[in-house]
Amino acid sequence: MEKSRIRPHHLVTKLSQLFNLETSLDTVLAVSMYKLNHYMDSERSSIFVFDPLNKQLTSYSSLDLAKQEIRMSKSTGVTGWVFEHRMPAIINDAYKDSRFFRGVDDMTGFRTRNLICTPMIDDKGKCLGTIQSLNKKNGDFTPEDLELLGVTARLVAVALNKNKAYDEMLTTNITCGKLGNRLSAELAISA
Repeated sequence: MEKSRIRPHHLVTKLSQLFNLETSLDTVLAVSMYKLNHYMDSERSSIFVFDPLNKQLTSYSSLDLAKQEIRMSKSTGVTGWVFEHRMPAIINDAYKDSRFFRGVDDMTGFRTRNLICTPMIDDKGKCLGTIQSLNKKNGDFTPEDLELLGVTARLVAVALNKNKAYDEMLTTNITCGKLGNRLSAELAISA
């Protein structure tokens, strides 16, 4: 198997093992970004999840931001462009690309040289957000890197949907439990 095909296979194996063992979404996403940095040979990676209520993209996981949340319009920067167009982007000179939003660099003190970003689209065709890697340590991002990022985006979309379904199930069970307890209490009082 050629090297460019082995890399995605190894990452998929590692992430699949993680998703099967870990139930905390924060942990899954943080470790996913760590693994992605390793396999992409990049300095930073992050996930931006779409918040439909505020029509914003919110940084959900980034190893380097130490829980510093970034919120931006769904049309801002490369992340916004990728989200709205549902197309990936490879930008090997960030400050020369008109889509690049330098405000995040200004806020974090980080200097983005190059980046790669792809949409996270679930199995129903809904775009949940984007995933990106910044500053490849050696050279420029390539189409092979984009393939690796795309595989990761699909796996993270599954994890996000799985977590949402789990949260909805818990909420339903808690509500049903409270309703059952209230009904039992009312029946006991009336008896």
